[in-house]
Amino acid sequence: MTAQVSLKLERVNDLKFNVNLADGRRIELNSADEMAQAFTPMELFLAGLAGCTAMDVQWIMDKQRQQVDRLEISAQGTRRDEDPRYYKNIDLEYALTGPSIRRDAVERAIRLSLEKYCSVWAMLTDRVKINITYKIANGNGTEQRYVYTPPQASDGRTRAHRMDDNVAFIPVGP
Repeated sequence: MTAQVSLKLERVNDLKFNVNLADGRRIELNSADEMAQAFTPMELFLAGLAGCTAMDVQWIMDKQRQQVDRLEISAQGTRRDEDPRYYKNIDLEYALTGPSIRRDAVERAIRLSLEKYCSVWAMLTDRVKINITYKIANGNGTEQRYVYTPPQASDGRTRAHRMDDNVAFIPVGP
């Protein structure tokens, strides 16, 4: 069965719009010129990406019987100066806290989210570089920071390369 999302967008005034979902929920949108009044579409996109992968990572960590007491994702996007002003770089940093979180479990959860489950991630094009880091704080209070490096593709090509101690993802085509 194909999942379908329906919404109606209507102009309120100037560059302010309301998005009404079929179930009655509503989101207000504004242009970047009126930020802090409501979300911009690009802010919602970044929030959607962070939210989508966060839900996947939590679900996968639960499946791996990893107790996660806190999961946060910090996201920062840098947009192009010229139109269309899409994100040219997105930095995601996962922060997980729990009594004995295993690094391999976190890497697996991030990998599965990005390669299999996160629908928002799947819509990104090769024009957007994604840098991913993660931090693990276990019960002893110490925090370790890591750079996520995805495994090689089945054709032997790498899906990422290092840039300034971050990982920039390069999608591998068919």
